[in-house]
Amino acid sequence: MHKISQLIFIILVFSSCNNAKKDLQLSEMEEWKLGWRMIASKWEGNYTLGETQFDSLLTQGDKDIELRFLVAGLEILSQLEKEEKLKEILARHDQNVLQEVCNRDLFTQKLGAIDACKSIAKEEVENPELQMELLKMYVNDQATRGNIMEDVISKYNLNKAEMSNEDPMTVDAKNRQRLQAMIEDYGFPTKGMVGKDAMHGIFLIIQHADGDKEWQKSQLVNIEQAVKNGDMDGESYAYLYDRIKINGGEKQRFGTQFSNLDPLSETLVLAETENVEDLDVRRMKVGMMPIDMYKELLLKN
Repeated sequence: MHKISQLIFIILVFSSCNNAKKDLQLSEMEEWKLGWRMIASKWEGNYTLGETQFDSLLTQGDKDIELRFLVAGLEILSQLEKEEKLKEILARHDQNVLQEVCNRDLFTQKLGAIDACKSIAKEEVENPELQMELLKMYVNDQATRGNIMEDVISKYNLNKAEMSNEDPMTVDAKNRQRLQAMIEDYGFPTKGMVGKDAMHGIFLIIQHADGDKEWQKSQLVNIEQAVKNGDMDGESYAYLYDRIKINGGEKQRFGTQFSNLDPLSETLVLAETENVEDLDVRRMKVGMMPIDMYKELLLKN
C-alpha cells in the first residue's frame, strides 16, 4: 500500500511539472505581443527588459522565432555586449536565417568577427544601375516628406546634393512615371534584381501614387506576389490594400489608415475598418504590430 501511495505521488508530481511547463507556453497571439513588447523595449533603450523578453521568446518550443523578433533580440544583446550569448543563438540557425541576419546594417560592424557570419556573402544584385536609380527615387520620396534617409545615403554612398527639393506631389508624379517605365522595360522588380532597400522604395512610390489611383490599384497584385516571393514584407501589402480601399470609399482591413490623427490633442480615429474585433489577428498574420501599440507610436510622433 505504501509503494502504491509513493507511485501515485510521483505521478502527480510529474503531471504537475508537465502542466507547469505547458502553462509557460504562450499562444501565438501572446508570443506575437511579447515580441513587439521586446521591440518597444529596444526602441526605448530598456535593453535589460528586452533581454528578458527575448529569453522568454527563445523558450517557446522548437519552432523558429519570427525573423524580426530574432533580429531585435540580437540587437539588444549587441547593445548589452553579450557577444558569447549572441554567438550561441546564431549557431542554432541555418544558412537562410544567417543570410538575412548577418547582412543587416546594424550588425555590419559587430557581426563581421563572428564565425557564423564570416561565410555569409554580402547582398549582390542583378541590376546595380537600376538599384541605384530606385534608391535615389526612394530617398527623394522620403526627403520631400522631411525624412532624410541618412542610413541609406551612407550605405550606398549617395550624393545628398542630388536630393530633390521639389514638393511631394511633383516628386511623387516623377517617381510614379519612372517606375511605370521601369516595370514596362524589366517587369516588376525583385529583391534579387535590385535588393531589399530598393524594393521598399518601390512600395513607397506605389503607396504615394495617389495621382494615378487606377495604376496604384493595379499594382496591388504585384505587391502581393512580391510578398509571397519573400521580396517584400506583409506590411507593404497591408498598407497598400488599406489605402486603395479607403481611396475607393470602402472599409480598410488592417487598420493602417486614420480619419483623424492629431497628436497635439491626442486624437486618433481609425478610418472605417471591417470586423474590428479581429483586427489584431489580421495584423499578426501580415507581420504588423498590435493596433494599440501602433496608435501609441503615432501619437508619440
